[in-house]
Amino acid sequence: MNKYTLPLKLKPRFETELIRLGKKNDGGYLISKKSLDTSSKLYSFGLDNDYSFEKDFFKKTNVEVICYDQTVNFKFFLKPFLFGHFSKLFQYLGYRFFFDGKKRKHIKKNIIPRGTFKLNHEVDAADINLIIKEISSNDIFFKIDIEGSEYRILSQLIKHSSHISGLVIEFHDCDLNLDKIINFVENFELQVVHIHVNNWSYISPSGLPRALEITFSPSKFNTEIKEEKKYPIELDQPNNPQFKDLPIEFI
Repeated sequence: MNKYTLPLKLKPRFETELIRLGKKNDGGYLISKKSLDTSSKLYSFGLDNDYSFEKDFFKKTNVEVICYDQTVNFKFFLKPFLFGHFSKLFQYLGYRFFFDGKKRKHIKKNIIPRGTFKLNHEVDAADINLIIKEISSNDIFFKIDIEGSEYRILSQLIKHSSHISGLVIEFHDCDLNLDKIINFVENFELQVVHIHVNNWSYISPSGLPRALEITFSPSKFNTEIKEEKKYPIELDQPNNPQFKDLPIEFI
C-alpha cells in the first residue's frame, strides 16, 4: 500500500491557520488557531492515559478543561504498577496534579445519549444535550476520541453546532461508517479544514483507512482553498512513528 484513498466528499475545501497541540505522534492533533484563541472552555471526550492535548490547550488559553472518561480511575494506573510498570506511578501523580477538580476536571461518566439503559438500570452518562443545557457559552471546543461511540452523538453535535468554536474528532471503523461520516460533514455547521489518517489502524483492500482524525472550524475563520493541497501537511506527524504517513488520494 503506497497511498490512502478517501471519498472526494471528505476532501477539505476550506483552510485556516492550524496549530498542533499534544505530544508527538499519537495523541497530538491539528486545530484551528482562531478556534483555540476564541474558545472559553474545552470539553474532551476520551482520556485513557494521555492528556497532553488537554495540557497544551490549558497552557495556551487558561480556560476550563473538562474531560469525560469513565474508564480512567485509580485502578487504571494501579494494575500495571503492580505488574512492574513503575512509570505508571508517575503517570498517576501527574494525572492527579493536572486534574485538580477546579479548573481542570475529570468526570468519570460515559459519553452516550442520556437515558441509555443497561439491563435494568440507566447508565450514568452525559451527552452534548446535557452539557449545552447546563452552560450558556457559545464558544466551546470539543475534542472527541471515544473509540466508536462518536457515532452516537453526531446528531447532537449537528444540533448544537452554533455553540461550538472548534472540533477535532477521531472517527473509528470508517469502512463500516463511511456514510455516517459523510452525512455529518455535509450537515455540520462547521467546515472541514484538515484531515489525517491514524496509521495505527487497518487499511481496507481499496486503501480506505479505518481511523480518521478530522478538524472542523467555523466558517468565519476559514477561506476557500484555491490551489491543490496535499495531505498530510508539514505539521502532521504519523501516529505510529515507525511508519511514515502515506499521501491521501481523494476519489
